Amino acid sequence: MSESLEGRIAGDRQPRVVASATPFVLLLIVALSLSACNIRNPFAPRAEPTAAETASQAQEDSTLSRLVERAKEDLVQTAGADSDEITLVSTEEVEWGDTSLGCPHPDEMYAQMITPGYFIVLESGGNTFDYHTGADPEGPLVQCTEDGTPAGAAVAQPQELEEEVEETRIDAEDPLPRLIERASEDLIQATGAASDAITVVSTEEVEWSDTSLGCQEPNMMYAQVITPGYKIVLESGGNTYDYHTAADPEGPLVHCTEDGTPASADPALPTQPVGEMLVDEDALTLLIERAKEDLVQATGAAADAISVVSTEEVEWSDTSLGCPDPDTMYAQVITPGFLVVLESDGNTFNYHTAADPAGPIVQCTEDGTPAALAMVEIAPQMVVADPLSRLVERATEDLMQAANVASDEITVLSTEEVEWSDTSLGCPEPDGMYAQMITPGYLIVLETGGESYNYHTSTDPEGPLVHCTLEAENDE
Repeated sequence: MSESLEGRIAGDRQPRVVASATPFVLLLIVALSLSACNIRNPFAPRAEPTAAETASQAQEDSTLSRLVERAKEDLVQTAGADSDEITLVSTEEVEWGDTSLGCPHPDEMYAQMITPGYFIVLESGGNTFDYHTGADPEGPLVQCTEDGTPAGAAVAQPQELEEEVEETRIDAEDPLPRLIERASEDLIQATGAASDAITVVSTEEVEWSDTSLGCQEPNMMYAQVITPGYKIVLESGGNTYDYHTAADPEGPLVHCTEDGTPASADPALPTQPVGEMLVDEDALTLLIERAKEDLVQATGAAADAISVVSTEEVEWSDTSLGCPDPDTMYAQVITPGFLVVLESDGNTFNYHTAADPAGPIVQCTEDGTPAALAMVEIAPQMVVADPLSRLVERATEDLMQAANVASDEITVLSTEEVEWSDTSLGCPEPDGMYAQMITPGYLIVLETGGESYNYHTSTDPEGPLVHCTLEAENDE
């Protein structure tokens, strides 16, 4: 074999140059291995945060910075520390179990609701200081001691904000502290006990069967409607005292004796339950007088030519007083009152009234509807104890706007009294937070154009009302 031929053969047997391909193969193997192990590929492009995520993070950082700043200001005031000597040890995002922020004052009561916030630890002079906060940069902030109670002067929120938070806690979230305060005030007046000699034995959330709050006056009549409230038991001088209340912190409250009737020594507080009506001869006399005045205006009869044929004490089945207007909706609540029959010029006239001498009165025709001119000083159809009429009206108004329909195109399919499990009224927003407390209210179902619409409400006629979609109900 010639030398040139042997050279060519030897040259052909030389390894190929693949140095440029080897790193690529190795990188590919590493990437596939990481993917198989569910590890993010370090060579893959990083996803950029969205504008909303960036804004949210910036807002969170700003909130935390302000809370840390306020905690440092408080520590300067309470410990006399030099601001330059205070260092931030740690911060942690927390969900507190109630509005005490995980640091309750022994003498205060707090709304039992999840409260987002932060746990901030500062250091000064070799000592650490714990601060518990809400999520509002200008909201509640408290220095919490080792025993889990607030430091003596650590509530660093502004006075006006402190008053606002306290008012919200008692009035909007939990009426019980205010009701206990009012019961204690009444007991002080009734017995002369000192405030520090009164202790709270127990409190219980109750649904009273009517507006007497489970403590009926013998001569009183009460609306037969479920009334949410509390039973509060106080102790003073070795004796216990029962107080029955509604759910409104400024609403009815009554000291109830062992025989189930109200104690007489409570003149300074509004202890008469909502809907309570005293039936007496004076009330009936005034109602008869008003019926006669209406008949004079309606028929032109002379007052001295009108006589009373009969009067009868009645419990009307709703607030229409047994004489409904076809175009009006009424609260479905037992309404005490009277049927007054007058006579003039050989004709009889029926008047249906409530028990309140200044309340609604209507001249009712033979077909059971109001006479055209007989509605004299009609009080609002809705009573405080049952706001259903007003809530149906508000739901209807909302649906008119939402569906762009007329009121006569909307019908009420059903109404149901409900106890919602929290303040979302059974229709929570995905990002909303709600107090975990039983919330009485209604489920109102309206119909228009063949479609039904669910409205969830509280019992307050002007309170929260929400059009709840099927998706929200399913999510719950």
